[in-house]
Amino acid sequence: AAVRLEVVPGIPGMVGCWHATGEPITWGDDVLSVMTGTLPEDELVRRMQTADALVVMKVGRNLPRIRRALLRTGRLDAAWLVQNGTTAQQQVARLSEVGDDACPYFAIVLVHGQGRRPEAAW
Repeated sequence: AAVRLEVVPGIPGMVGCWHATGEPITWGDDVLSVMTGTLPEDELVRRMQTADALVVMKVGRNLPRIRRALLRTGRLDAAWLVQNGTTAQQQVARLSEVGDDACPYFAIVLVHGQGRRPEAAW
C-alpha cells in the first residue's frame, strides 16, 4: 500500500527545547556541540570539555552516565533536562533537581554557553 508523505518545514526539536529554557543556547563566539547520550562516559567528558554549549540527545537510560560526565566536567549545575520537548507534555527542569528514573529516550540535556567574545572579532 502506498503511504502518503508530506514534508512540513519547521525547526529541529533541539531548538524548540532550548527555547523552552528561555535562553539562547549560544552567545557571541560560543562553540555548540551536539552529541548522543549513547557515547561512552569518557567520550562524553572529552566532548563536554571542548565545547561552550552542549546538546545531549537520546537521554533515556543513559541519564546516569550523562549526569556523571557533567559532574566530572563541572557543568552539572548549569544543565537543563527537557522531556517531551515541544509537546503538551513538555517538562523543563534543572538536571540537578531531577532523578534518574523514568526519563524518556528522546529527552534532551542542554548546557547554555556563556558568551565568549574575543576582542579581535569586532
